[in-house]
Amino acid sequence: MTVSASRHGRVWSPEMATAARVPGKRSIRREIASLVLINAIAPYIVYELADPYVGGLGALALSAVPPAIESVWSVVRKRKLDVASALVLGGLAVSFVLVALGGSERVLLLRDSLITSIVGLVIAVSAAFPKPVMYHLFRQVHAIEPELRTMRVLSVVLGLGLVVEMAVRTAMVLEMTTDRFLLISPFVQYGMTGALVTWCVFYTRRRRG
Repeated sequence: MTVSASRHGRVWSPEMATAARVPGKRSIRREIASLVLINAIAPYIVYELADPYVGGLGALALSAVPPAIESVWSVVRKRKLDVASALVLGGLAVSFVLVALGGSERVLLLRDSLITSIVGLVIAVSAAFPKPVMYHLFRQVHAIEPELRTMRVLSVVLGLGLVVEMAVRTAMVLEMTTDRFLLISPFVQYGMTGALVTWCVFYTRRRRG
């Protein structure tokens, strides 16, 4: 076993380094499990339980409550309203407005697709501006000045990718029953979003290297 002393006087070893990385992996697994539970499984269960009592439309609106509660808790915990929480809470408000206006289940299911497409178009179109949306997001997160050309490419790819995701989910809404869509669509959404984010990270690193 190799042991070395840090400049702060602490003894360090490869075994300690491995142990230090484990909580991080566990934390990621917990985050993924929480994401699936709150945004996929819980809405599906709420819909199935509420449907016999309040009808499909009301049950669909109620299925948005678990993600909304998690978003409110996130805002309280962080004392800041982030983009994800704002979209979830905005989507819940739209759901209840549509229910009050007597909208259909399909219209309600297309709510997220509409929001996603608008966000995607805004990001993609911003590439034509002096400083695109991704430029401001990157600088806010990393506190450094990013390369403009890289941010323009990321804005176009990510924006159009979100529009494609919207098209896929719209097709699913038209072809699937509501309960099946609720069960499958989150995994499609997170899979496509994960692929986009992975490509963005890979492209950014390649541009730096």
